Amino acid sequence: MEKLTLDIMNVFHFKDKNYPELLKKISNPPSELYFNGNFDEKEKYPLAVVGTRKISDYGRQATEYFVKVLAQAGVTIISGLALGVDGLAHKTALKAKGRTIAVLGSGLNNIYPTVHKKLAQDIIDSGGAIVTEYEPDVSPSKITFPARNRIISGLSLGVLVVEAPQKSGALITATQAIKQGRKVFVIPARIYDKNSVGSNNLLKKGAQAVMSPEDILESLGIKPLFIKNKKISDLSPEQNKLLEFLNKEPISIDDLAEKSNLPAHKIVALLTEMEIKGVVQSLGAGKYVSL
Repeated sequence: MEKLTLDIMNVFHFKDKNYPELLKKISNPPSELYFNGNFDEKEKYPLAVVGTRKISDYGRQATEYFVKVLAQAGVTIISGLALGVDGLAHKTALKAKGRTIAVLGSGLNNIYPTVHKKLAQDIIDSGGAIVTEYEPDVSPSKITFPARNRIISGLSLGVLVVEAPQKSGALITATQAIKQGRKVFVIPARIYDKNSVGSNNLLKKGAQAVMSPEDILESLGIKPLFIKNKKISDLSPEQNKLLEFLNKEPISIDDLAEKSNLPAHKIVALLTEMEIKGVVQSLGAGKYVSL
């Protein structure tokens, strides 16, 4: 593996002209911002995406769907590099060839979690950045993580909460966003789902429920820069037939076989080709959704 370049560091001071304008407007902006990568103080469309570390299959599907479309529309995805929703948001943005920024709860010499050190490097290599208010050798702690959440929301026009249990760092970020006058968007979930008790409560308090990425783009007044249209013209007649039964609700191969009257082994081969073409996605356990 090539040597990581995370030891390269730059600093913005609060009085610098390059200090992010959105962050200057919050009540307690950091006096310094240490960063590595391409950190543009004038991000055009920054949006925070946060949620639980213990992401469900539903949360994973929703995160990938929303972030992919938003990143392709020119939205900069801002998150906290944590396990679960945060890390998946960064990875999905990178896969969509979009821009993403990670805000750390530690110094640049102490990337946390350590399993995401390579992800941090990928973010930098893609033209994004990792950012923190802490000096390079500061270790992560129970104090630094909640404090950094105000920066995640402070750098953003709004915050999208995917899944958040009753006690969650994502709720801290959403609360900070409300105090900062930023919009809070929530993807609804089942009322019995403990993983989404906190995010569903945000809806009760007036957060905006969003059913599609377009809801967010419209609310923020964002005109997509380069949404990529799915190319399905090269699909075979049988693949187009399968596509009629595929949507955002997971469907099993057995159900597809029953609906399409095609043999299961044939469907597996067709779906594999469709996944390569970027038209469908496997969720595991033989279930698929359209993209």
